[in-house]
Amino acid sequence: MEEKRRTEDNKQKIRLDAKDKRDALSETQAAQWSAEICMILEGQPFFKDARTVYFYYPLGNEVNLLPLAQKALDMGKQAAFPRVAGSSMEFYQVASLKEFAEGAFHLMEPVGCDEMHAADALVLVPGLAFDAHGNRMGYGKGYYDRYFARYPGCRKIGICYNMQLALHVPCGAYDIPMEAVVTERGAIFV
Repeated sequence: MEEKRRTEDNKQKIRLDAKDKRDALSETQAAQWSAEICMILEGQPFFKDARTVYFYYPLGNEVNLLPLAQKALDMGKQAAFPRVAGSSMEFYQVASLKEFAEGAFHLMEPVGCDEMHAADALVLVPGLAFDAHGNRMGYGKGYYDRYFARYPGCRKIGICYNMQLALHVPCGAYDIPMEAVVTERGAIFV
């Protein structure tokens, strides 16, 4: 019991530290690093070869991949974004980056009805912290982990700033690791 409490305290500390660091970024720095991450992703074979890419709409200082989403649409790729309903999350296709409205947790969500279930989709996953083993720490709600448990064939790529990398991210039995993590310094393959 004591060990479990210590692990939860450690998770909370990592989560808060990573969020504080990210939130302290200037708009200019976040925009610059986001642009660098987009360029790195665009050059990766996993992005070039993907027919379907699942993005996320950035909240606050999260890495902004919207320019890359626009490029994906321009290249004829299918692009989808998450929408939350209760305890589940699904991805919905968009044809334009204007097809959003504020949804759960004040996140911008797609308004369309075209739910996507591409078994081999490339999923670009936000997080508060990642480690070199692909372990991810999100906001603690488990939406992505539950989604990946249902669709294990998706390519899972963690997205964060380099300063959000941790030596070790504690993970549990239901936490699903990423195949790679991309920061402004490059891609780390697991």
